[in-house]
Amino acid sequence: MIKALQFLSDKNQSFSKNYLLVGDNDFLYLFIKNQIVKKSQKKDETFVFDCVDKSDSFDQLINVLGSQDLFSSDKLIIVKNINKLNKKNSEFLLYNFDSDSTHQIIYIDNNFLSYDYKSKSNAIKSAVTKEFAKILDVIDISTPFESEMKHWIHLFAHELNLKVSDKYAQKIIDIFGNNFSEIFNEMSKSSLVSSNEKDLLNALEKSGNIHKEKQLWELNYAICDRRVDAIFENGLSIMKQYGLSYVINSMFTLLEAIFITKKNNGTLIESLSKSIRGNLLKRISPATKNYSLDELEHAINIFAQTDIKLKTQKIIDETEFTNIVNGVFRHE
Repeated sequence: MIKALQFLSDKNQSFSKNYLLVGDNDFLYLFIKNQIVKKSQKKDETFVFDCVDKSDSFDQLINVLGSQDLFSSDKLIIVKNINKLNKKNSEFLLYNFDSDSTHQIIYIDNNFLSYDYKSKSNAIKSAVTKEFAKILDVIDISTPFESEMKHWIHLFAHELNLKVSDKYAQKIIDIFGNNFSEIFNEMSKSSLVSSNEKDLLNALEKSGNIHKEKQLWELNYAICDRRVDAIFENGLSIMKQYGLSYVINSMFTLLEAIFITKKNNGTLIESLSKSIRGNLLKRISPATKNYSLDELEHAINIFAQTDIKLKTQKIIDETEFTNIVNGVFRHE
């Protein structure tokens, strides 16, 4: 199994083989598929079959795979969610696999991979997918660690004919983390405007401010609705960019407003509305139904204790943030 970055960085890569893509990142699947279509330049048609879509007929897939004659055109055939194939159909596909076919096939298992500590590498979980891995070139499309992102940014820059420095790469990582879609979209927009490094950094600064506002709204809405996973995801991203103090102050301000509103029988008092603005104001009263007074008092105590820690102790931000989310929203 080869990492997606290594696969795409190989200058001798023909993009003409049959591939198995395994991993959780949808963007990488689409990006690699587009590279194959672009660089092979011989596929007149694309046929997509999804093994979990009951409206897709397996017989139709078999007909397309076997439709080679003088009058048929070469196809790029994409088979999604092969891990959902039953034993009979998977064995039929494997038995009838023709590596010399003029059609090109991409099989997809879009699930998380497990990690093998012995080999220190990702491993396929599905027994069905493992069988396909024996006869295909396998590409790992797992979401990479942020430590790998600079390489990806330079690869995207090459694709978009941009010249970017490590300073730009680090800045875009600070804003978007390892969110490929956001990063590629931002770089694509920049490539249409300017290739000057100073202009790119200025545009990135503006996008960063917009992104920050968007994440804050998403965090606030998630707190009102008590969607814990979304609270953790958005809060962690904001914390990485702006620090633990910034994110806990934002969270505390909202929870304090919910607490006071609940004590006031669901009425948001005027003094609080100055620090809460926009559509968020309308969500405060409904949010009181998602928390008890005891839970809100407990949350405020946790934030107060964290504030003291920040001023008096050396702490690990990620650990402290996780403890806050678990203590305030999960009660762990």
